[in-house]
Amino acid sequence: FIQMGAHGSHSKKEDFPNLNHDQAKALLANLSKHTTAHTFSEADVSTILPYWGGFAKVAFANLAKKESSKKVDRLPFSLLVQQANLLEGIASEQADGLTNLFGDKWREALVDCSRHLLALTNEDTLALLSILRSDKSSSLTNLLTANRLAAELVHLPFKELLEKESKPPIAKLHGNTVLLSRASQVVLRAHIPVEYRQNWDLIFSTNEHGSSFAQLSHQVDGQGPCIVVVRTTKNRVFGCYASHGFHIGPTYHGDTLCFLFSVVPEIRVFEPTGFNKKYCYLNIHQETLPNGLGIGGNDINWPFFISEQFSTGMATPHSSSFEKCDLAGESRFEIDALEIWRVGPPPQKKKERSILDKDPQAQALLEIAGKEMHSEGFREKKPILDDDDDEE
Repeated sequence: FIQMGAHGSHSKKEDFPNLNHDQAKALLANLSKHTTAHTFSEADVSTILPYWGGFAKVAFANLAKKESSKKVDRLPFSLLVQQANLLEGIASEQADGLTNLFGDKWREALVDCSRHLLALTNEDTLALLSILRSDKSSSLTNLLTANRLAAELVHLPFKELLEKESKPPIAKLHGNTVLLSRASQVVLRAHIPVEYRQNWDLIFSTNEHGSSFAQLSHQVDGQGPCIVVVRTTKNRVFGCYASHGFHIGPTYHGDTLCFLFSVVPEIRVFEPTGFNKKYCYLNIHQETLPNGLGIGGNDINWPFFISEQFSTGMATPHSSSFEKCDLAGESRFEIDALEIWRVGPPPQKKKERSILDKDPQAQALLEIAGKEMHSEGFREKKPILDDDDDEE
């Protein structure tokens, strides 16, 4: 089925329907270093495809069962390529599809791939496996099998290609995090829109900005989609994703893309129920309304809320806005550290208009007084219709 060019033979393009030219070339070059046979053993797969790890053993065992009722030592390469194509081609009902292909061990095998590729610690590996087993939305399964990472796990397991990749499997955070493990970053990225998975900028951190709610409000107001993560004095780590960000004022913002999450003691994601639209809230200096930053609550019932006094927060386990969760393990918690990450592009800055454009009467008075307009040729003219006019 596969014959290496190094030995005077060739392979057909149709043999690799899901591989581009560079990927197929790298595959053949790698195979030629290890074998000239048309078949492979379990040991061959582990050597040729090092990032497959435990997945190679699971795949080989299941392929061997399908090939023969008796245990076989070697299988044709065509089955290996076919298996990879099937894995990448699963677009829906992924857990069932993977179970049919690889049995009950596919989660362990997939996490083993991720451990090698993403350089996960043993603790991160166990955490990723735990949430993969309970991922009801299949978001994490989708990310690991059918998105960009799948191409690297299945079709690009070779160091030569990985080193040429311009973008790493997990984008580098712009800023230092003391709260988010690599496993939690994988999980959070799986649950936010694709366009927000690459560039994360740290816009507030107690390590950098101190424990000031005024500073927090200033840094987060109007910054767009963001992730808030807090660590309590009892070493619980949790937070929320704000799909529309936070805006100072007495109204809620966001939609059903918002979610709550836990990182420590275990990684879990809690989706909105859809019962109401009480998502992201940020308010200050009010006498009759809650002052602070929160999501999914009101008055004295919040699944996640940071008080304007900043040192304390609220996390009640019962909220109609989100799935039942007990993020802090206590209804009132004390903050040890807090980070806020903007996951979208920076907001566009509005151009500051001249006072003469904002106040036509001031311009008229200058003209009546015979004052010369020195700035007329240097500043932008007021648009015929602009945002301020619409608001008025």
